[in-house]
Amino acid sequence: MEKNPYFGFPFPIPLYMFTEILDCILDLLSVICLFVPNSQPASNTVSLYTIKNLVEIIIKLLDSIVDGGPYDLVDVTADHIRVSIKIR
Repeated sequence: MEKNPYFGFPFPIPLYMFTEILDCILDLLSVICLFVPNSQPASNTVSLYTIKNLVEIIIKLLDSIVDGGPYDLVDVTADHIRVSIKIR
């Protein structure tokens, strides 16, 4: 924008800390899954095994982002407004 050309909205948790938190959650889910039977849930519920698999996928996704380096996801300029989304 013309008056204030820079506006940042940083994510409050660094990605490496977020992956550590997800690792802890995955460990807890692994222990809980030892005591919960692996049965098919009803059609409107989500099982712990599904949540565990989802957390594993999110960890792999974040690892690929962190290992790959910085990314420029969006860089758009229209009129006097510029939108830029970067992952560093």
